[in-house]
Amino acid sequence: MDTSNLAAEPFHRGAEAELLLSKIDTWRVVIKRRASKKYRRESLDQKIRRERTYAEASLLHEAKVAGVSVPSIIGIEQQTNSIVMTHVEGSVVRDCLDTMNRRNAMRLFESLGSEVGLLHAAGIVHGDLTTSNVVVTPSGQPFIVDFGLSRRSVEAEDRGVDLHLLQRSIAASHLRDTSPLIKAMTRGYGRTAGEKVLRSSLAKAREIARRGRYFAIR
Repeated sequence: MDTSNLAAEPFHRGAEAELLLSKIDTWRVVIKRRASKKYRRESLDQKIRRERTYAEASLLHEAKVAGVSVPSIIGIEQQTNSIVMTHVEGSVVRDCLDTMNRRNAMRLFESLGSEVGLLHAAGIVHGDLTTSNVVVTPSGQPFIVDFGLSRRSVEAEDRGVDLHLLQRSIAASHLRDTSPLIKAMTRGYGRTAGEKVLRSSLAKAREIARRGRYFAIR
């Protein structure tokens, strides 16, 4: 896919990639372009960026097929190591949670738990599951974004890392009493992941939290 003729404006710049907003016909799209790393040999840099671009696009597609609310892939531009995907209209949960009423917040996190459960049931872990990587649409539907660190895994440890990161993000980043939100997320997760996966994932998340506290004390 050739994006060179698309007008684009900067949307967000991270350590690994920049996001650009553009349009294809009437569709608003996001172009995710992986940044070159000058400390790597050029041929190796190109190989790493190409492999990571295709891996991310593949996992996004698999998540979509599994019923997870994620952006849709429109195309890949190999020359610039870019993914073109649909733009999800809405607000990043990190930025809007503290202004939401309790009822809407509870509904949002129960829905988010269901989305994460579908993701894990499909054998995919996100790798950076925080409130910064969830967009809530005007209708209240959560979309999981930024699959740059995602990978295939059916290990309880990896699912536990996802849940621990999300729980820690909720608790650390927001002003309200977040324990009801975490419980709502857990309910939704169990509904789509199943009781067995719920138990093993939560047990690992608690274990990971204990490890963190132990090393912090040391």
